Amino acid sequence: MKKKINKIVVPIFLAVFCGFLCGRLMFSIYEEKGSSVLDSNIIYLLEDSTYNNYEEMKANTLSSNYIYYEDDGKYNVVVALTKEYDNIEKIEGVYNKKLKLRRYLLNNNEIISKLDEYDRKLKETTSSEEIRNIIIDMINIYKDKEDIKMAKIS
Repeated sequence: MKKKINKIVVPIFLAVFCGFLCGRLMFSIYEEKGSSVLDSNIIYLLEDSTYNNYEEMKANTLSSNYIYYEDDGKYNVVVALTKEYDNIEKIEGVYNKKLKLRRYLLNNNEIISKLDEYDRKLKETTSSEEIRNIIIDMINIYKDKEDIKMAKIS
């Protein structure tokens, strides 16, 4: 009788223990990733156009100061970025064009604080020339940082 109980209890105990260890490992992995996503801020990228090749992009871009990224063999040109949704109309007004809006998550406190500062300036100004200068400064924040990762929000 004791052998039958050991044959049943020991495997059940080992299965529960292994399940506990695996669950604990998975929780620790996702807890780390989840906290970085929760600490992220939403930023808006305003894209001019998408081009099939690099040369076409260089020749036809709306602005001389931009960021681009490659996605599925196409080149996407970002002419402005902001944290404030209310500033998007001002930016589009300067370019006299409806721009494509993309939302991304960014977890870089240095860039976020600079974007906050430029967004405040952008809200307070009405001069087209000053708005263009602020947009250029915003783009330059990200241009110097090649190792910054953003997560696209669908």
